Amino acid sequence: MIKYNPYLFKIEQENSFATLNKKVNEYKLNNPTKKIISLGIGDVSRPIPRPIIEEMHKAVEELSDINTFKGYGYYYGHDFLRQAILDNEYGVFNFTKDEIYISNGTKTDSTSILELFDVNAKILITNPTYPVYLNGTYALSREVSFLPIKEEDNFLPQIPTKKYDIIYLCSPNNPIGIAYTKEYLEKWIEYAINNNSIILYDNVYHDYITSPDVPKSIYELPNSKKTSIEFRSFSKSSSFTGVRCSYYIIPNDIDKDINHIWKLRTLNRFNGTDYIAQKGALASYDKESKEIINYNIKYYLDNAKSLKDTFLKYNFKVWGGIDSPFIWVKNPSLLTSWETFSFFLNELNIIVTPGIIFGSEADAYFRISSLGTKEDISIAIKRISDYYEKEI
Repeated sequence: MIKYNPYLFKIEQENSFATLNKKVNEYKLNNPTKKIISLGIGDVSRPIPRPIIEEMHKAVEELSDINTFKGYGYYYGHDFLRQAILDNEYGVFNFTKDEIYISNGTKTDSTSILELFDVNAKILITNPTYPVYLNGTYALSREVSFLPIKEEDNFLPQIPTKKYDIIYLCSPNNPIGIAYTKEYLEKWIEYAINNNSIILYDNVYHDYITSPDVPKSIYELPNSKKTSIEFRSFSKSSSFTGVRCSYYIIPNDIDKDINHIWKLRTLNRFNGTDYIAQKGALASYDKESKEIINYNIKYYLDNAKSLKDTFLKYNFKVWGGIDSPFIWVKNPSLLTSWETFSFFLNELNIIVTPGIIFGSEADAYFRISSLGTKEDISIAIKRISDYYEKEI
């Protein structure tokens, strides 16, 4: 009989996005005339900016001419995009483009990076957390420990007393929506230095940061280049959720051989990111593209403020929504998160994400996404207001 990877059976099935989608689809099937508003999905609702689309069209034409055709060989990303990332984002930290890798999504990057480390490395993940970290470690047959994060600590992960080799941190945080200050992150850098640990820093929502005390990159902190690998993506800024392009930094300061080793791995495990996507990503740094991207981010953050104000008005406890498109909400009725999900779906025809999907510590909460259209957000707010005004 075939033996399977036993860790795959640890992946959560009952409390998952698949379960959520199944429940939503069943409701839609039984209620075909209902207009369902999704405040659950993390996908964007603004299209890719036109200047980026135009560059991608040009890239398609380039592939039709053998003189400009691009094929195998760009395993770490094309130099033009790595240089643009360096010039626009990381040059100030004295990186080189050889420390930059282009890939096809942080979902993949943040877990495949574990191939760099010993299979017995001690991995620490927060609870609640972005589920991919946990399930990705299981897919790679790794053991993992959990660090509970609690409301009484303002959902800030507390520095552990034990030694861990690899720590997942996400800021601005998904699902909670808060962002970590420089003062707070300095404590984690100190821990990593003292314990010879590596921080895997998911920084996908850096463009949403507005608070002056929140760093846009972990590399703003002293000694972080010795301890941290940072992940970013074009998905939530340039609307690349359907056009996969991401990037990450592995500092030479961690170890003189680290990039040599990782390049050998990548050469054999990855054929490179779509050329068309990389040309589009390059165009995201143009002035006109940046103006549109900044407009879109403000659009989503305005949505977040409107949603946050609405929930606060009706005595929900709320976190996030300032430096992130996500809002973390506690129901004053103290329902479980699946009960809250069912209430919003059946009574208000609104989809929210049950906190339990993000971990056992999150069953009293639910996540709201502000990445929908302003029109849908307005409809959702009216439904919430109409219902709770009756309850007052």
